[in-house]
Amino acid sequence: MKKQIFYHALSALFVGGFALSALSCAEDTMDNSTSDGDKEAIVRFDVSDAQDEALSNAPALTRGLLTSGLTDADLADRVLPIESNDNLDACVVESTIEGVNPTKADAATRANIINIQSLGEFSSAGMRGESDDKIQESWFSNERTESDGQLVKRIPWSWEKRHGIFYAVYPKVDDHKQNIKITAPTSNTAPTVDFTVYQDVKKQVDLMTACTGKVLYATRHQAPSTSLNFRHALTAIRFAVGPNLSFNKSIRYISIHKALLRGTYKMSNDLNGEGTWVAGSLKEPGTVTLSGLNYSTTEYPNSIIRDTQLGNDKYKNETDVKKIEDNYTFYMIPQELDNKDVELEVAFTDNTYIKVKLAGKWKAGTTRTYKISQKQSNWDYKLDCTPSVEVPYNGTEATIRVKSYRKVANNPSQSVAWKVVGYDANGDGTYTMTEKPAWLKGFTKDNGTGGEADEVIKANLATDVVDYLAERNRGLQNATPVGSSTQPYNLSNSNGAANVENTANCYVISGPGYYMIPLVYGNAIKNGATNEDAYKSKAASFAPTFGSPARPTDIILREMRDHDGSVINSPWIEETGNRKNNGVNGAQVVWADEANLVKQGSLSIVRFGGKAYVKFEVTRADIKSGNAVVAVKKGNTIVWSWHLWFAPKNVLDKITVTNNQGKQYHFTNETLGWKPTKWMATPYEDQRTVKVKVEQTVGNNGVKQESIIEIKQNAYIERAGIATMYQWGRTEAMPGTDAIREGSFNKNGNDQIHIANKIQFPNVFFRTFLDNRGMIKQGDGLTKYHYFYNLWSIHNSLRGDEDAPNTVPVTKSVYDPCPVGFSVPTNGAFSGFTANGRNRGTMNVKGTNNAATFNANMGHLFWTNSAKNATIYFPALGYRSSLNGNIEHAAMYGDYWSADPKDWNNACCMGFDVNDVYPLYVNMRTYAYPVRPVSE
Repeated sequence: MKKQIFYHALSALFVGGFALSALSCAEDTMDNSTSDGDKEAIVRFDVSDAQDEALSNAPALTRGLLTSGLTDADLADRVLPIESNDNLDACVVESTIEGVNPTKADAATRANIINIQSLGEFSSAGMRGESDDKIQESWFSNERTESDGQLVKRIPWSWEKRHGIFYAVYPKVDDHKQNIKITAPTSNTAPTVDFTVYQDVKKQVDLMTACTGKVLYATRHQAPSTSLNFRHALTAIRFAVGPNLSFNKSIRYISIHKALLRGTYKMSNDLNGEGTWVAGSLKEPGTVTLSGLNYSTTEYPNSIIRDTQLGNDKYKNETDVKKIEDNYTFYMIPQELDNKDVELEVAFTDNTYIKVKLAGKWKAGTTRTYKISQKQSNWDYKLDCTPSVEVPYNGTEATIRVKSYRKVANNPSQSVAWKVVGYDANGDGTYTMTEKPAWLKGFTKDNGTGGEADEVIKANLATDVVDYLAERNRGLQNATPVGSSTQPYNLSNSNGAANVENTANCYVISGPGYYMIPLVYGNAIKNGATNEDAYKSKAASFAPTFGSPARPTDIILREMRDHDGSVINSPWIEETGNRKNNGVNGAQVVWADEANLVKQGSLSIVRFGGKAYVKFEVTRADIKSGNAVVAVKKGNTIVWSWHLWFAPKNVLDKITVTNNQGKQYHFTNETLGWKPTKWMATPYEDQRTVKVKVEQTVGNNGVKQESIIEIKQNAYIERAGIATMYQWGRTEAMPGTDAIREGSFNKNGNDQIHIANKIQFPNVFFRTFLDNRGMIKQGDGLTKYHYFYNLWSIHNSLRGDEDAPNTVPVTKSVYDPCPVGFSVPTNGAFSGFTANGRNRGTMNVKGTNNAATFNANMGHLFWTNSAKNATIYFPALGYRSSLNGNIEHAAMYGDYWSADPKDWNNACCMGFDVNDVYPLYVNMRTYAYPVRPVSE
């Protein structure tokens, strides 16, 4: 007899169910009288499968969804020891899943799965009565019912007895009279099924039952919807070649001994109810056998033991029990196995065998698989993967190759499945599936069947490039406006309030609004009070001999001077010198490198509380990254000027740098007046990397081969820009470009660089003239007027020199060009940028000793400490030549002033190019270099 394969065909059909209305040419069993039946209303069933409905309607398979009362322990895998007459190093791996070979089908595929011809018939029975509580009459029993839910015999509903309940059993009882016997239902009890398992596995059948629950024939001549929702009553058992089996044998038969083969199953009275096996009814221990096999153990790992003759071996190497439609499934009565001596026997054609004591419990509505495997096989497992792949910043794919197989002597190799089991994106050596970075979007596949041939996988990568210049400008434009026309934002107050807290020669503007600056010399007000240390020096006298004619000259400027050379004796411009400057009445944009940074016509002098301020407006439409210098005038004479740096607030964030002597300096986040003109980069500064762990799904003695694939995506940056420049000792910012958009700048000034000229002409670059020998001409203004040692560091009388770091603290003077809280650094602040702190020592740079990297960055990334875990960026901005005021070597050289003099003509600086760094260098004071402020 052909075994009935119900678990696939019925499950497939039952997914959607049927609302059957067509009548077949079947015989009537009742007349058409009013009391006995209505010919138009024929009993028929809508057939469904509880298991498949649950699978189709659930978003994910959840424990207990198909079989109530399941626990984690019921579904846990376990390894069972074996007994062998051949001393085989084998074991049996047990696994359990919910459902009898469950398959979840979507709406588009259900119709393709249906196979009505393979369903077969089932048996049904019915009870009826005059009311819901009097369903007492046996209506029909053991009726042949077709797979579509229609009874072979036509049975009409009776209007006099409109209440009914129906039961069904699959397979049809008449085909299995010795093994399936049903008791008739009564008014009080549901039917029971006396079920006996066939000992020949190929004859076994799946037992399924259903009940409609109570049904009402409510509309005469219209049959009610009557649903049968079948449920599995048995446990399905399959066998497989396990994942780590290397011995070459052929299986002859598989038997289960001493299992209980007979029991009584009580059906449910409810549509959605589950039947139960009657306690104490299980009996008749016996043996069931699947014989006539010749199945090789060298099959594909995890392949299901199946009928190799079926469909021209259509299921070769199949590992999924849900996809095999043969008659090799054991259908067993659910029962306890622990300490019951139930034994599995697998016999081979060479007369060897393995025997296993089974444990746990077979549960109704589940599928258990027993896999024959080895703890330590002779297989040599190989997993070869692309160890590392590097892609450019704009690369969207990384190609990876995987080979996964195993070999044993005198046997062909076998493919071994593999899968991705974890990611390490932070380099800590820990691999988890949750650590996959967002930029690794996924793989074309993250698992495979393996083989000696390469499996080619593509990793899909994100490409992230940010226009930081556009982002910077958007940030300025979208910032919340501050101040108002009547109450401008006071740049000398941390909150914009009226009180003057701290003043400076440079103010950062980070958004649109109305602003004002108090007419105060430099940093002459500090913490809300007069700061005489900004304009009265305490430096010791020092009078070296120099000049033409040479004579001893005190190089200390005892008191800072104003625009006409007078002593500054008050912080307020209008109050110094007995208020000689009272009546400042004009303001102007001296120069700007972008148009309308300060709204045209908005500059004016205003007074609050008897104090003068310069007021101006910055509009949302015109603000962008840039620089401007504004000046105030009395009449037509400029009496002071300020640098306005249009930049985000974070430009004044601090970066701590430890120099070669171990002293820490806190530099600004950006070079003073930095204005990027191009800044495209990935949001990651360094090459980003993720390590992917790949693992074979099986291995010897549970030890699986693994391989690490490192995926690298390079970083990218392209930036260029300019910054304000300064002649040493001067307050006045000079543009880092000749492309002035507003105002004017004269780079061809004379040599008369005395204090009055510097202040009155903030847009003039004062040159130095050389003689035929390349020496400063006698009588040049540099030597004549600009020789003071303490112009930027007011109490300083010491000089620096090449390779001689000066770490004396800088006391900021009113001529210092830096924002509030910052000053020009001493030359010792740069000594950490080479390994030995000396000129041309080994550069402490992060990759920018490479010309391409240096050029892409337009400068160096210096390490900030010996641990080399942070960097600071110094752009190579070039300089303005002291001879002609031209910008030279932009993007090639980087030169930065310190506050330290070298002598009366020269000062200390840092210089670099791609090949060398000179942290302790010197040059002529009338060169214009950038400044990188440090905190006071």
